[in-house]
Amino acid sequence: MSWLDMLQHQTRQLGQRALDQQLRLGITGLSGAGKTAFITSLVHQLCSGDLPEHLPFFEVVQQGRYLGGRLSNEQPLSIPRFAYERNLASLLGNPASWPVSTIGWSQLDLQLRYKPRNRLRASISHHSELHLQIIDYPGEWLLDLPLLRQSYQQWCEFSWQLFRQPHRQALSAPFAKRLAALNLQDASVPQLQQLAAEYAELLTQFRQLAGTYLNQPGRLLVPGELAGAPMLQLLPLLPEQLAQASPLLNKLSEHYSSYCQFVVKPFYKQHFASIDRQVVLVDCLSALNAGHAAMAELQQALALIMQSFQYGPSSLLRRLFQPRISRVLFAATKADHVTPEQHKALTLLLQQLLQQPIKHSHYAAAHSEVMALAAIRASSSGTVRQDGQLQLCISGLQRSDSLLVTLFPGEVPASLPPAELYQQHHFAFPDFLPPAVALQQPLPHVRMDHALQYLLGDKLR
Repeated sequence: MSWLDMLQHQTRQLGQRALDQQLRLGITGLSGAGKTAFITSLVHQLCSGDLPEHLPFFEVVQQGRYLGGRLSNEQPLSIPRFAYERNLASLLGNPASWPVSTIGWSQLDLQLRYKPRNRLRASISHHSELHLQIIDYPGEWLLDLPLLRQSYQQWCEFSWQLFRQPHRQALSAPFAKRLAALNLQDASVPQLQQLAAEYAELLTQFRQLAGTYLNQPGRLLVPGELAGAPMLQLLPLLPEQLAQASPLLNKLSEHYSSYCQFVVKPFYKQHFASIDRQVVLVDCLSALNAGHAAMAELQQALALIMQSFQYGPSSLLRRLFQPRISRVLFAATKADHVTPEQHKALTLLLQQLLQQPIKHSHYAAAHSEVMALAAIRASSSGTVRQDGQLQLCISGLQRSDSLLVTLFPGEVPASLPPAELYQQHHFAFPDFLPPAVALQQPLPHVRMDHALQYLLGDKLR
């Protein structure tokens, strides 16, 4: 794209924001929370699933005012495009499969057309448009935001406090032993490369361990365009190695500062500083399956990350020059992995898990909503007769072996369970493959219409 085309694009965007015809929606969630599936479903519902019986709580559709949505042709070629068609093809394949995880940031622009409800606006124009920009990025990169509030020494102390927790200690012990034997006077490139590679391997092992969420820096796991960059030669020294200056400490501190300055800060400014509305996706069920330490670490990770966002009411001047997140949807994903009567408990659990971030958004006068949803419903619910009594259950294809199972997955605690409960009870919520969906049918969901109404309803009036 030439500089003239970019200037024209930016001018159009500025005009749309001034007229309140543009909305930037950020999809936030740790790795595995379901961001890719959520975005794919959201786009599909807006472009292909806009039927009253399919989206009963999306007012603009129910009132017959929604004229449809389409992918925009105005997205600059320099901006990575979210792979909507590829992800949809995975979900509609035979057999169907979940889309691959995000490995870089991307954006998808939509044009939503609707009939205005306001009579004055309707008399001026037959239809109105909302330009929707959806921002996606790897969940691993999200974990870098807390680094902006820490020095290198503070990050080292935080990291090893975390690595010495019972659920991480067995994996981290060999690396701690390796660091303890280091010559801190050796800050050569070969030593830094070797240490960074070993630390990246440790982070990879952590990521494969259920219930570990705080793996920093995220770019060591998903480097993107920074693969091989010297500033990724980064690792936390042991706290006892920070007492006095050394060439290795100085070099790592320098890399840490460069990483924050040239990677994390631009990432924040480019992708978060101009977000109008936000979806925070949380997989509570996998954390429950992994145990008490996992749930505690998930809560800690979310609290640290959410401190990085700016919340507050929207206005014309703020939309143009100092955007704030005015509306937040906190969503517990995989609601289809439990029976419908457990959705209320799942919502209450998420409320308690995110108690501080929710209070933070309220204090800043931003609107927030908490709900349990499934962007793509992978199970069906019903009842079976057992011992002469009806038992609630769900049915779906197990991800592990593709076999159809019918089961009662268990009850969801309505509050954060104490450690003692995990010793007495093991949670085992299932994991399902996506359902078989005909090409002309909209993707099945749980409460995506509620989500659309909350996120977009007031903009489509």
